[in-house]
Amino acid sequence: MTEIEYRNEEIEDFMGNPCIEALKVPREPDQVIHDLMVFPKYYPGHREKSVAQRRLLTQNLARIHQPLSREVEVEAAIDRCIRWGYADRNPLSPEYAAQISSIYAAVTKKLTIQDVNGYHPHTYGFSLLGISGIGKSTTVETILSYYPKVIRHTNYRGVPLSMIQIPWIKLDCTPDGSLKGICLSFFQKIDERVGTDYFEQFSKRTTLDCLMLRMAQVAFAYNVGLIVLDELQNVCTAAKDVSSKILNFFVTLVNTIGVPVVMIGTPKALSILQNEFQQAKRGSGQGDALWERMQNDSDWDTFCESIWRYQYTKENIPYSTEMRNALYAEALGIPFLAVHIYKLVQEDAILYGKETFTSKDFKRIANKRMGLTKPMRDAMRAGKEVNMSQFADITPFNLKDYQEDFSVANEPRKEATKPLEKVSIQKAATITLMGLGLSQTEADKFVCRAIVNLKNCKNETLIAREAYKLYMNQATQCPLTSPLTGMSGYQDVLDAGLIDNAPTKEVQHAYV
Repeated sequence: MTEIEYRNEEIEDFMGNPCIEALKVPREPDQVIHDLMVFPKYYPGHREKSVAQRRLLTQNLARIHQPLSREVEVEAAIDRCIRWGYADRNPLSPEYAAQISSIYAAVTKKLTIQDVNGYHPHTYGFSLLGISGIGKSTTVETILSYYPKVIRHTNYRGVPLSMIQIPWIKLDCTPDGSLKGICLSFFQKIDERVGTDYFEQFSKRTTLDCLMLRMAQVAFAYNVGLIVLDELQNVCTAAKDVSSKILNFFVTLVNTIGVPVVMIGTPKALSILQNEFQQAKRGSGQGDALWERMQNDSDWDTFCESIWRYQYTKENIPYSTEMRNALYAEALGIPFLAVHIYKLVQEDAILYGKETFTSKDFKRIANKRMGLTKPMRDAMRAGKEVNMSQFADITPFNLKDYQEDFSVANEPRKEATKPLEKVSIQKAATITLMGLGLSQTEADKFVCRAIVNLKNCKNETLIAREAYKLYMNQATQCPLTSPLTGMSGYQDVLDAGLIDNAPTKEVQHAYV
């Protein structure tokens, strides 16, 4: 067993804390970029290899990772979570011993996690939300790999110290979205790290309250520095009250044992977060990371240049603005799609002996070889009628609207001083929702419901916001069994002329 070298900390709050002094030195931004870069070996001679070998080599494209500024920000947030989380849980402090005693008493008396003495942490966690394929999980996993999986303390600066430290644990929400499944996954991860048998102990005939309390006990006993909860959108498939239980449990976990929690998910997870988001947001000391699709800007140019040199066709195809724009037109700012379209274009050129490609081939190959994604890509372009609820993982969301709707500092917008025409209010709100990815039929439906809820509101922005919340809520609630015309107050709104009962004409999609 390698002896731990404890560093001399420069920050006073970190001094004398073996859990922090055992970690590697914090990284500077330049070092983070270097560490997050993944560029497989490439030689010009690869172009001269056989067809079979070159088709195999194209897989290198899927291994490339070009870090951007937002990934450096996430790394800094994770590092702060771990170090400041340990600052509140120094194993040599009297408070640490008192908390162990409180948890042990709750376990022996068969109480719940709510009965454990409250902790007063100074750091919490954050949420990382973004569409599928944008690199959230890959980025976080690469960042976490900088920290050891297990640290075994035996002697701290001449003082005997028998203690196990687990700097981080990453859990995936189970497909059934159950809290019990998350707890059992946690025990399984602990067993893999330190050779225990908690999963076997607690997987049978154990109540949920017991699992939650035991999870808190084990996390505290093994000095877990950070819990990452991935695939949060899976909770949408659970019963409607489960999502709030899960979020409340992790907020309670933070307040009970001081372990920061990072939650990762797609925009579908918004439907989970919005009901309890204010509580969770107050516990977010690092700010939330909301990753939208990349824009066709300098970051996209940097990304495209980084993958472009990995060419395996015999002919060298120069990188150009035309190529960059053509790839963006098909990948729509999603790195996963861009890499695989570029890869498939090369495979096609190699297989059929062309050994070259043009910007037009991106569209041809995307439609031919990635046909399953075509409806989704068309929906993101908002160029045709597509039900985006089928593709919630890639539904674009407006960052400004998200912050205004769910921020703790949220202040209601002022209504327009000049009322709009009655019919145009409904249509304007409908267009706004279509810009967020809803089909026209869905947009009309939820706008009508929003108008009913808001009664005499004549601000299409407020109506659109209410309609989008209703749309997101639908993911975790049972669909209405009665039509809109059966809702209380519908006739009054119709008589007032605030909604149009006639069939709606086709409205062009528009991003706002």
